[in-house]
Amino acid sequence: MNVKALIRTVNHTLKLHDIFPENSRIMVACSGGPDSMALLYLLQDIATHRHTEYELGVAIVDHCIRSESKDEVLWLRNQVEILGLPFYTATIDVPKLSEEQKLSEETIGRQVRYQWLTDIAQSEGYDYIAVAHHKDDQAESILAHLIRGTGLNGLTGMAVVTNDYSIPVVRPLLDVTKEELLLYLKEKDISYCVDRTNEDVRYQRNRIRHRIIPELETINPNVVNTIVRLGNSVREDVILISQLTDTAFNELVTISEEGASISRRGLRKESLAIQRRLWQRLVSILDPEIKLTTAHQEQLLDIVNTGEEKTFNIKSIKVSAQCDTIKVYCKH
Repeated sequence: MNVKALIRTVNHTLKLHDIFPENSRIMVACSGGPDSMALLYLLQDIATHRHTEYELGVAIVDHCIRSESKDEVLWLRNQVEILGLPFYTATIDVPKLSEEQKLSEETIGRQVRYQWLTDIAQSEGYDYIAVAHHKDDQAESILAHLIRGTGLNGLTGMAVVTNDYSIPVVRPLLDVTKEELLLYLKEKDISYCVDRTNEDVRYQRNRIRHRIIPELETINPNVVNTIVRLGNSVREDVILISQLTDTAFNELVTISEEGASISRRGLRKESLAIQRRLWQRLVSILDPEIKLTTAHQEQLLDIVNTGEEKTFNIKSIKVSAQCDTIKVYCKH
């Protein structure tokens, strides 16, 4: 894929999802690495291609994991100053937070990074946050979910647009590969930093990238595209199932100040796929922190399929079944 074709592909992704209209203010999350540097310059190329202008800002978080990260922030600041763009940076001691909260550096780093990006984007009046995940990242993400154990939602991978925060997070590069981005950087003579931790196979994502996917490519050289197509197909199915769950929920569930009630007979008429999602949705309304385990789901299905009086607890939630009615409420 040449530079023009790459720009057309990224532009098509953005148009398909109706992203980045004229004069958008976009904060680019940039580490200084090849993917995010390609994203930064591609967005400028997209603006030229569309005969419009974007107001770009560049943001980087120093996670304090590597000794050279301070120098990379300074290097990126210099690059951004040459481009004449606003620059934002923060230093967050991720290893310390990781130890305090007993969570992996990957998890803590992602949490604090997105929260800080959102705070800065909101305070500075940006419309979008752009991140540089590409097609290879998408395949790795789907495989990681599969390895950990996931339902259909985990197989959908990352969405081009997510609204988990107050500012939409956009992934314009999900339809292009790492190889295509590296060729773009070479063609445009754009410099970038190399993060040595990306080679460290102690991190799960790196093991998938450097060991599992290359092994899979010996079986199917097109495995990255194959996995991504699976994700896209599953996403379409999940959308349909979600719509069917909405309909069933509205018909079967009655919400009151005391909690919720639902008909056993009504639930039995629904497929297991709908029942499982309906239960998770109901529980999430009462306590957003609760994620139903397989064991919980089996208990709930058993309650639906028997006519016996039953009561059991799921953390803060109590489920009580009597005759045709199942009541679900928070314990006080």
